Amino acid sequence: MPRSPAADLHRDLARSITDHLRASGSEPGHVLSENGLAQAVGTSRSPVRGAVQVLLDLGVLERRGDGRLAVRQLPAVWEDAASHDAEAGAAARLYWRIASDRIAGILPDLASEAGLMRRYEAPRGVVHRVLLQIMGEGWAERAPAGGWRFLALIDTPSSYDESYRFRRAIEPAALLDPAFALAPRVAARLRREQEGLLAQAEKEADPREVFELNSGFHLALMLASNNRFFADAGTRVTRLRRLVGYVIALDRSRMADQSREHLAILDRIEAEDRVGAAELLVRHLDAGRASKARLLEDTRLRIKALVPSLSSVTPTAATTPVMVDPAA
Repeated sequence: MPRSPAADLHRDLARSITDHLRASGSEPGHVLSENGLAQAVGTSRSPVRGAVQVLLDLGVLERRGDGRLAVRQLPAVWEDAASHDAEAGAAARLYWRIASDRIAGILPDLASEAGLMRRYEAPRGVVHRVLLQIMGEGWAERAPAGGWRFLALIDTPSSYDESYRFRRAIEPAALLDPAFALAPRVAARLRREQEGLLAQAEKEADPREVFELNSGFHLALMLASNNRFFADAGTRVTRLRRLVGYVIALDRSRMADQSREHLAILDRIEAEDRVGAAELLVRHLDAGRASKARLLEDTRLRIKALVPSLSSVTPTAATTPVMVDPAA
């Protein structure tokens, strides 16, 4: 039976809440409130209640004896904590096919659910679920007469470069905000994660895990500004980056360097040298700018070359993000 729109909204909010809890350094036992969670993800308390119930059912949150809400156990960074149901596999495959087609520029801006059902040979419930997820991530909206409009993404070399210029302006500024304070437990977690990535830099890594840990590092610094405008901007950019960050290949030439640069930034923050940390952050962003834009263009070309096979794949086939070897 297809899930209701409300259930899909609750699932997507559950993902947003999980992202917020991880980036803000929440640990098991950390006490929460529905009002605080609603403010953090930018919605009202009513839909948050549904998302909280999803997370309670999944064991991410728990009700303590005194009735207060608390963190029980966050899922692994690359898991969608609220997607373990019968339709999840089909929805995930369809999501990647739509994402790949958008990045390749072969899916029009306007589409109907019926048209997408025919194009991808997918059931209405799965199509509707994926569209709600995409709407929640900010790259689609409802159009008149029941259609859907896909919005501008960080999906071309020029838009990716534009996002880097924006991040270059706001991320160092967040570090220098007078209210900036990186909690020791968050700093310790970020250090463990980056040291773990550094240790596996020469191995075959899961691109989802690498993206979530690296983007999570940057988002945690934005949240540590304790300035809601920086925090909102960081959350929005991270959502838009997630699509292309999953689809493009790992930048193997930069994996180890990225982790070393992140650790150096942490060193400066912990030494209370935020000016030095901001300077290192600018250099870090500049270093990744050109290589990521090149990888994105290579991926777009590779997807376009695979258009016939992508168009003919059925929803049950193994359609995963297209990975491009930087050395190819």
